[in-house]
Amino acid sequence: MADSTDKLLRDYFSGRLKLMAEIDPKHKQAIVDITFCLSVIKPEHSEVIKRYYSDKFITWEEVVSEAGKSYSLLRTWRKDFKMLLNIILQHGDEFINLRQEALQA
Repeated sequence: MADSTDKLLRDYFSGRLKLMAEIDPKHKQAIVDITFCLSVIKPEHSEVIKRYYSDKFITWEEVVSEAGKSYSLLRTWRKDFKMLLNIILQHGDEFINLRQEALQA
């Protein structure tokens, strides 16, 4: 069952989130956060995430078959990415403040 993070990622990869950001600037931070999270994971993991969320008609089984990896491994990658993204979406500002405080100390 898709959750709000799945919907956010589908909107990001379809380009819908970018259009929403033009109307309502609050979506710009989500774009920045997703882009950041994609940049800090392994490229192989990123490709799997991009492949799954960029095509709303592809099934997870097709992504697994294309990647040539085990189903459970790829589900772990997706789960870990969604967890990272949710942490950044909810607490990103706190991390920035902590980093700045540490740099000043």
